[in-house]
Amino acid sequence: MTKKNKGPKVTTITTKEGEALKVFEDLKDFETFIKQETEDNDFDDLHCRLKYYPPFVLHEAHDDPEKISDTANCHSKKFVRHLHQHVEKHLLKDLKEAIQTPSLKFSEKSKQETFDKIVWHYGDNAEYHNKKFHINLDVTCTHDSALVDIDYKTMPII
Repeated sequence: MTKKNKGPKVTTITTKEGEALKVFEDLKDFETFIKQETEDNDFDDLHCRLKYYPPFVLHEAHDDPEKISDTANCHSKKFVRHLHQHVEKHLLKDLKEAIQTPSLKFSEKSKQETFDKIVWHYGDNAEYHNKKFHINLDVTCTHDSALVDIDYKTMPII
């Protein structure tokens, strides 16, 4: 008997405004979904959220979330540095590949820092299959957890 590939695990939530929000708990499922939506030509009007432990955090905890250090949060310079490297060197690169737009630069970059959290914002205009769209990506880490929030949104440019 062959094993069926079930595809990415995703939950769809409808917001008060009527928007379909895709929610993920796994980075690979999120990236697979973005890739599949691009291949299906449904990539220019998406809103996705992901809450996950970054790979470097899980690696240090030997893949056991129970063993994640209490100090793995936005108050740790080491955690923030490693998270920023993960985002810049892996997440953004993987998203460019998923949406088949290797020239994407995420030229809109900013960082907001408060006592409770750090938010990195990335944005840019892109074009694929003659469809122009804008991408917004917010990466948030907080003071009380190693969990990272990703808010990914694409909007058509008309």
